[in-house]
Amino acid sequence: MDKFELARIKYKPKNIKYLLVAETPPKSDSNRFFYFEIVDKQDSLFLETMKLFYPEDTNSIGTKEIRKRKKEFLSKFRFDGFYLIDSLNDPFEKRYRSSEKVKLIKLGQVQLLQRIKNLLSPNTKVILITSPVFKANNEFLKSHGVPVINIESIDFPGSGGQKKFREKMKRILN
Repeated sequence: MDKFELARIKYKPKNIKYLLVAETPPKSDSNRFFYFEIVDKQDSLFLETMKLFYPEDTNSIGTKEIRKRKKEFLSKFRFDGFYLIDSLNDPFEKRYRSSEKVKLIKLGQVQLLQRIKNLLSPNTKVILITSPVFKANNEFLKSHGVPVINIESIDFPGSGGQKKFREKMKRILN
């Protein structure tokens, strides 16, 4: 089991209500990952997800404080039945255009489907995050009975996509 999966499995809920599917873990030398408990920069997926789900706990504190309390927020995320996995287990170690990412993600669809099927409970809802993940996996997963609930791609919450991420996620969850 790699370092990403070891960190992720620690916060796996017993019953997953919402399964979020992102692209890949960050580059292996970045020391960043949604489930790493100590991350001091570029942790936008974690930060924006926590701000979205826990506004009462995050609105009055800054980014540094949210990061300091990462273990607490990850525990709450797990307790509330949220879990995040990646379409591919291995990071993109170089930059790809969106269309190239879609092709690479499609190559891992069968493995992703198997991982999702192993995580689903009867009431689990699946949310695909980022345009390449949505384009590559939406129809494929739905055709195999996976309950994907978003009808449009959700922007990655970095590089200016934070507001669109929150708006689209709120629409899906309401």
